[in-house]
Amino acid sequence: MEEQFMERLAKCEANESNIFHQLTEIKSEVKDIRRLTSAVEKLAVQTKNTVQKIDGIDRRLGTVEQKPAENFRHYKRVIVDCVLTGALGALIGAFAAYILK
Repeated sequence: MEEQFMERLAKCEANESNIFHQLTEIKSEVKDIRRLTSAVEKLAVQTKNTVQKIDGIDRRLGTVEQKPAENFRHYKRVIVDCVLTGALGALIGAFAAYILK
C-alpha cells in the first residue's frame, strides 16, 4: 500500500512539474499576445491617421482638378461677352451712322 502511495505521489509530482512548465509557457505566450495586441492598436491608430490625411489630400486634389475647368468657363464667358459686345457695338455704330447721315 505504501509502495502504491509513493508511486502515485511520484506521478503527481511529475504531473505538477509538467503543469508548472506548461504554465510558464502560457505566461510567455500571454505576454507575446499582449505585445501583439498593443502593436495592432498602434497600427490601427496610424492607419486611421493615414486615412484622415488621404481624405484631406483627396479634397484638395478635387479642388485643384476643378480650378482649370472654372478658369476655362470664366474665359469662355469673357470671350463670348467680348464678341457679343463687339457685334452689338458694330450694329449700334452702323445704325447711328445711318441715322446721322
